[in-house]
Amino acid sequence: MDKVTRIGVSLEPELLDDFDKSIASKGYVSRSEAIRDLIRDSLAENEWKNDEEWMVGTIVMVYDHTMSSVGDRLTDIQHQRHVVNTSVHVHLDQDKCMEILICEGKLGELKDFANEITSIKGVLRGRLTMAAPSTGNVHHIGHRH
Repeated sequence: MDKVTRIGVSLEPELLDDFDKSIASKGYVSRSEAIRDLIRDSLAENEWKNDEEWMVGTIVMVYDHTMSSVGDRLTDIQHQRHVVNTSVHVHLDQDKCMEILICEGKLGELKDFANEITSIKGVLRGRLTMAAPSTGNVHHIGHRH
C-alpha cells in the first residue's frame, strides 16, 4: 500500500474484545487488515445485489440419492439452465452425496437456479455463494451467451 488514510473507530469494550478474539482465531496480525477485509467483503456483497450483474458462484448441496429420481432431476435442471461450468460429486455415506456446482450467469438467473435446485425433494440442504463478478467470457460445453 503506497498511501493509506488513518481513521478512528469508537467501539464498546465488549465488542472490541469479541472482535479481537475473532480475528486472532482467524490468524490476523492486525485489526487494520481484518477491518480492510470486512470492508472489501461488504463492498462485494453490495455489488452482488444487482440481478443483472454477470457473476461466478458455487452451489453446494447435500442430497439423499436413495430418494426416487433426485439425481435425474438435478441433472435435468442443470441441462435446462446452461449455467453450470463444472461440477464435483462426492459420496458422503451410503445414502448421501454432496455436489458442488460452479456456475456462471446473471445473478438473478443463478439465484433462480439455486432455488430450483434446493427445492427438489431429496435435496437436504444447499447454498449459493457468489465468488466474483465475471466478464461473461468463460466458455464451456453447452454454454450460451
